[in-house]
Amino acid sequence: MLRSVRGRAMLLASVAWAAGGAAIAQDQRGQEATTLDEVIVTATKRNQTVLEAPVSVSVVTAETIRNSGATNFSELSTLVPSVVFSSQQSPVQSNVGMRGVTTAGGSAALEPSVGIYVDGVFTDRTAIGIGDFNDIAAVEVLRGPQSTLFGNASPAGIINFVTQDPGRTFSGELRGTIGNFNRRQFAATVTGPLVADTLYGRVSVFSHQRDGYLDNLIGPDSNDQNAFGLRAKLLYDTGGPLRVVGTVEYSDAEQNCCVPVHTNVPDALLNRFATASSNFPFVGSGVPFPRNQLESQTVAVNGLNTYEQSLLSLTLRTDYTFASGHRLTSISAYREVDQFSAADIDFTGLDLLNFPGVQRDNQHLSQEVRLASPDDADVSWLIGAYAFQKEVTEDSALLINAQTAALLGGNVLAQNSPSANSITNRNFAVFGEATWSLTDRLSLTGGLRWNFDDKNIEAFASRLRANGTPLSPTQVIPADKQQRDGGELTGRVVLEYALNEDLRTYGSYTRGYKAFGINDDANLLRNVPGADFFFDSEIVDNFEIGLKGQLGFWDTDFAAVAFRTEYNDFQALSSFTDTNNTLRFYLQNAASLISQGLELDVTSRPMDGLTVTVAATYLDATFDSFPNAQGPAGVIDLSGRPLTDAPRWSASTVIRYERPIGAGLRVFGQADVFHRSSVFTELTYDPNLRQESHTKINARIGLGDQGDRWSLELWGRNLTDEITFGRGGRPVFGGVTAVLPAGGAPSFPVGNTYIKYTGEPRTYGLTLSYRF
Repeated sequence: MLRSVRGRAMLLASVAWAAGGAAIAQDQRGQEATTLDEVIVTATKRNQTVLEAPVSVSVVTAETIRNSGATNFSELSTLVPSVVFSSQQSPVQSNVGMRGVTTAGGSAALEPSVGIYVDGVFTDRTAIGIGDFNDIAAVEVLRGPQSTLFGNASPAGIINFVTQDPGRTFSGELRGTIGNFNRRQFAATVTGPLVADTLYGRVSVFSHQRDGYLDNLIGPDSNDQNAFGLRAKLLYDTGGPLRVVGTVEYSDAEQNCCVPVHTNVPDALLNRFATASSNFPFVGSGVPFPRNQLESQTVAVNGLNTYEQSLLSLTLRTDYTFASGHRLTSISAYREVDQFSAADIDFTGLDLLNFPGVQRDNQHLSQEVRLASPDDADVSWLIGAYAFQKEVTEDSALLINAQTAALLGGNVLAQNSPSANSITNRNFAVFGEATWSLTDRLSLTGGLRWNFDDKNIEAFASRLRANGTPLSPTQVIPADKQQRDGGELTGRVVLEYALNEDLRTYGSYTRGYKAFGINDDANLLRNVPGADFFFDSEIVDNFEIGLKGQLGFWDTDFAAVAFRTEYNDFQALSSFTDTNNTLRFYLQNAASLISQGLELDVTSRPMDGLTVTVAATYLDATFDSFPNAQGPAGVIDLSGRPLTDAPRWSASTVIRYERPIGAGLRVFGQADVFHRSSVFTELTYDPNLRQESHTKINARIGLGDQGDRWSLELWGRNLTDEITFGRGGRPVFGGVTAVLPAGGAPSFPVGNTYIKYTGEPRTYGLTLSYRF
């Protein structure tokens, strides 16, 4: 059971003075903006529209989210093709990438490449950001380094989730969904005034349950969903200079997650599993090992693969507008997340390798203060200061089958390998940005941010025999490698020109960075002699040219951006095979990489009731120089090789048609088509770990009233049942069982077997919504 997080959070929140301003306050009854020149981008902190913001940005509105049925990160990526989402052994290791650049691993000591924000508050990782898209006003995707206005500068971009603010009138929504895999989803929202013309409230809840889509022959089915969450917001607004919003959010999730499938399995390995023996547990297993696991989505894993998470978040925001028109904003936030997981990492019916319990506790505390010029100032400007602290503790232990560990006198394999680490990261920054209107059409924007980071880490790793005695000396991170600090100056320059009332163009240069770090594996030097615990900051130079506007036909809005991003000292995830024949990973700096390409967003309404949205990205992302990459067998040169999860082409097309049919009713239909070209999922560039190009189709049809008070929708996702994978590798049990000949049993013949973490198969269901 996860320990309660409420007490400390409430105590800290009670002494946090906070503030904040308006984010997006859209009417709950579907009156969201329908054109790009109306959609507000709050993440620019200037309340600009998509067409006004001189940055590569996509905004997925509440209406789009509701119409698509997207409820999580993986489904969001089908609407914004420049975003890549991947997960593997647990949600802790899930990552989001943009423009081909993805956070290299799930280490808590590593800053993310794509910053995840909720109402402008940095959350560090996807797993501890937002779990379900319930009651979301918009999802704002800013591509490229965001190095002036955002804390913990994010070199690849940011994703900002904007939650709905309390409404001025009483309203609400109920939504229920049933579907295959025993899906049961429920969400409810109610909002309205609590004190007339002064205090307003909003409460939203969700429950999301679904059975696992991987059929497990000897254990619980895997990749299910079981989550509950609640968000409550209070808004104080009398129409005067002071506006305060307070948010409390709690969520709880429990999953059987995440098991990979085995592919390319040789007959010799299948026969070995099928043969039973009482002489020695691994002469033959006598446990199931399904054929064609990728196609049948069937596995046979005897151990637990579970994940639990409890999240508590408190945010207080205040805006105060002075008589002069200057606006002071303060945002205080606290977030605490407890995560517990168990993993049977041989992923078979053998009782061989497992992590029986991994506990990770996260605490985030942040404070931001900003002062902005009046909206009508000749020179608009914004200055601010930011502070962030993250504390993470993690405890785990790898257990190996006792009889296997006892081979060769128990002096080769450790039966129990406990490890732990404690990480504290602090970030402080001051920043400012100003825009000068040089002429009626030409404007210049410049911004700077000074960042200071202080990182501390302690860790140990032991290897114990069955009787608890050390098999080798306990490893710790050396004292001179436990702390590091330093600063970095970042910023941007933007020149923007309005060609006419409908078209504008911009060119920009941005200097971004991602802070240095410390590898949290105390075993690093034992496994990779000469490796360094430190890895340096990434330095990023981004160049963009954009053209945005409205065309004179079919009511069409568009935004086109060409970019080139140069990374120096890119933080790359390298692999090595340790003394136990187990593949492990650590972080090192690549010399340089280049990500360049074109991005296009188009929304058109060629006739009444018909809307067509197209988003496409062409990407060329490669290591410019990486001669000293560490591969499984030693140093390799990856210069000129493509980045992982960097598709050359990706595109999303959404077609929606709606029309009234009389008696106050309307019918509607929508089709989403998502395409991605092939990618390598690992830096080994093994052709067996290449996800081929694929196309996925989602569709829904529905009936509702013309006032949008109720609707009934039949929907399906991944209708062609395209099975894809995001991560993969070689199974670890083959290497570990290499010691079996010492006990009179042959090793398991894994041959060319691979494991792959697959995405969702075809799902379908029925959703009923009622709004009042």
